[in-house]
Amino acid sequence: MPCTLRSNTLNRSGLSVTVSVIAILTLSSLIPALVVAQGSQQVQWNGPMANYPFNWNNSPQGQISPANVQNLQLSWVFPIPAAPPGVTQQGTTVTPLIINGIAYTVTNFNLLLAMDAKNGKIIWQVNVAKLNQTGFPKPVAGSHYHSLYYTSKVRGVPLIWVSANYHAIYAFNALTGDVNLAFDSHIGDPGVPGNFGNYGAGGHAWMAIDERRGIFVIGNAGSEGTSAGRGYFQGYDITQTPPTLLWRTFIMPPQDGSDPTWSIKSVANMSNAWIFDAPDKTAVDLKSLPQSQVQSMLNNDWGNFGFNGTRSFAGVGTGWGGSWTVDPTTGIAYVGTAQPGPDWNATTRPGPNLWSASVLAIDDTTGKIVWAFKATPHDLWDFDCSWGVMLANSTSNGQTQKTVFKGCKNGYFYALNAATGKMLWYFDPPSIKRTPGTRLLNPLNATQMKQPWGSYPRTTFVQNPPASGGIESDPAYDPATNTVFFVAYNNPTNTKILPVTGKGVAYGAAGFNFFTATVVPGATNSTAWAVDSNTGQAKWHYDIPSIGFRGGITFSNGVLYIPRNDGLLDMVDGATGKILNSKFIGAALVTEPAIATDANGDAVLVMPGSGAIGSLQFGFLGFPTQPGYLFAMNLPAPPKASTTTVVSSVVSTVSVSSGIDPTTFYATLAVAVILLITTGFLAVRRKARSP
Repeated sequence: MPCTLRSNTLNRSGLSVTVSVIAILTLSSLIPALVVAQGSQQVQWNGPMANYPFNWNNSPQGQISPANVQNLQLSWVFPIPAAPPGVTQQGTTVTPLIINGIAYTVTNFNLLLAMDAKNGKIIWQVNVAKLNQTGFPKPVAGSHYHSLYYTSKVRGVPLIWVSANYHAIYAFNALTGDVNLAFDSHIGDPGVPGNFGNYGAGGHAWMAIDERRGIFVIGNAGSEGTSAGRGYFQGYDITQTPPTLLWRTFIMPPQDGSDPTWSIKSVANMSNAWIFDAPDKTAVDLKSLPQSQVQSMLNNDWGNFGFNGTRSFAGVGTGWGGSWTVDPTTGIAYVGTAQPGPDWNATTRPGPNLWSASVLAIDDTTGKIVWAFKATPHDLWDFDCSWGVMLANSTSNGQTQKTVFKGCKNGYFYALNAATGKMLWYFDPPSIKRTPGTRLLNPLNATQMKQPWGSYPRTTFVQNPPASGGIESDPAYDPATNTVFFVAYNNPTNTKILPVTGKGVAYGAAGFNFFTATVVPGATNSTAWAVDSNTGQAKWHYDIPSIGFRGGITFSNGVLYIPRNDGLLDMVDGATGKILNSKFIGAALVTEPAIATDANGDAVLVMPGSGAIGSLQFGFLGFPTQPGYLFAMNLPAPPKASTTTVVSSVVSTVSVSSGIDPTTFYATLAVAVILLITTGFLAVRRKARSP
């Protein structure tokens, strides 16, 4: 999702390309192993989120600061065109990438746009769904995009990567829009060994790219219900055309119950394996338990999935929403996995259910799971470990170590040793009001590991953290102050459990009555937390009343940017948690902003306004039904008067435009109709608010 800032000059086939790269650790605070050396420079890899491959959501620009952030003004607006008839997913929910002054975004109806970040003009565009590669699955008309990806080294040219909603992978030349690589990931193809569920279409499988080794990692999309397929990751060699499949690694047993010792063997094959025990406030070291206890705990984990000879009734997918992270020095990818399905009624999946709702370290060369940390044993609430995974440094007992920082939907935020997965600390936000039927279980308690649902035997209860998650967004990190930032929220929901098998129950049932799910009035709220990355102790918190929170936050030069679905963009002092500014944008904000430099070297904030401010109880989840727009903000440049530019959303019917000769990129701009209007349009007004 967000993006880039610092400039580094890379030479590609004789072309000198200046790549803006967002947020880097100062070298004095950086473990050498976290830096990629290129020539005499220290070059940070880039990607869909800030500081790829470490994903800190931190832009180190020095122009916008706590002293002047109140002066941010609207500079241009680009209305997103309406989706084609019959497509319900409108607008865009992707934080733009900004690279070399170009802003990239993709709509929920498959339109990929490259735009000049300083004025919003279209440079090139691609309708991904109309590429129609021979032999590819049929495109899905529209669905929920969460990401783009950028590489600068692999395959020799700067590339924008799209994981399309029909399991196709595209890499587009970042300067021209030409297709450099297109391949079917085959995620969810028929014939996956041990699979007796469905993978379906329309899901955007997440990805990570190890540029140093030329390896592409992808995982399958999951389901909320009994129809979920057998979860797995795959690795491809993308230096070749077409890419070569290197490995496939499963994260659960075969779905016919034919391998009852699968989980035991999985643990034995890892260097380290952990499972979170929230009641005892610890993480159980599965490798140190007596073998008899491991046998008792994990034998026949998942049961037989309710297998009826043709279908299974439980499964899992891989994580989604925010970036996975890659350590380029080791080739270890740190990834998250989804909740087990069916989400709420576990009668077809007894046991801890390894490795759903987990954080994994995978050797991207071999596919071997080096270590695993299961955050929610026997998940009964849809508590996946999706969204952003961060890799940074922390210091404990005088020793600095690489650390994985991860929040999960169970509402806990974890710090894990990157080499072993050992839990260094966890933070349970005091702001989350956990209800009795939503408290995590003890993985060493055999009875609890067979519990059918959270409130058993009662079929109704109030769930909080809610099914939408206690933490359902990307975090941020500030290495200068050793601070991690994230947002937790309450949205207590009246929940009714339903059967998942039996007469009249549709295949794919999730065990939850969506029609009777109502939010407890007046109980929804969010809280931004700043936590010491070394100790796990809170530094400050910032309360956001009346709304839930999803998407992510961005930190830059002392300011934490918190987008809100009620149309406000809050700007908070990163040191104190005090409000510095709050701008009313007039559209739901459900993804973090990108902060980068434009072609003139000026800092610019770019993000989508995702249509109308949601009036529904779950409006913060970000499924826009109106087109919305992209907008940009920057500091005024006196003495010139500021104006607002609106860019026409009229889109060419040509699938791919010719793009721009990179040697004349800033001298010539692609066709776009520019209309000047007064700054009154979508006026950004400051609202006086107390912290």
